[in-house]
Amino acid sequence: MEPRALAVGLDPGPKRLLRLAVASLARREYSRSEIEHKLQRKLIEGESTADIAVAVQRLQSRGLLSDQRMAQALVRTRSARYGRLRLQQELQRRGVDRETIAAVLPPAQDESAAALKVWQHKFGQRPGTQLERARQGRFMAARGFAPALIARILSVGEDDY
Repeated sequence: MEPRALAVGLDPGPKRLLRLAVASLARREYSRSEIEHKLQRKLIEGESTADIAVAVQRLQSRGLLSDQRMAQALVRTRSARYGRLRLQQELQRRGVDRETIAAVLPPAQDESAAALKVWQHKFGQRPGTQLERARQGRFMAARGFAPALIARILSVGEDDY
């Protein structure tokens, strides 16, 4: 949809903000909260937060802005490298509500394969010392994998997993 057609009937303030938002959304998906924050920083004299609300409402009503779609895209691109905890935190930081997060996160069972793959790519062998075990555990924890899953991978290793 062309931004001009989207802005028909709007005052100049919301029109400009709408154009900025559409340009941003053309590059990647954003949550409602992210777009509102982005537009807040771009306000000029004569524009208000009410103009932002009008622009965002227009985007949502036309289906151009969707928290659900943004969350699905983020999970799809990052779930191979990060665990559920990290994905959940990132979605919360981006202003996505709990129900949407719960709906888009992959099941906990699927996390095991991703965690093992990340561990194999980075380390590939069981830790020989407690120091190495702690280092590998911190790495996996920073990627958002569950502590029980990390313990299982580090104690069993790739051959027995």
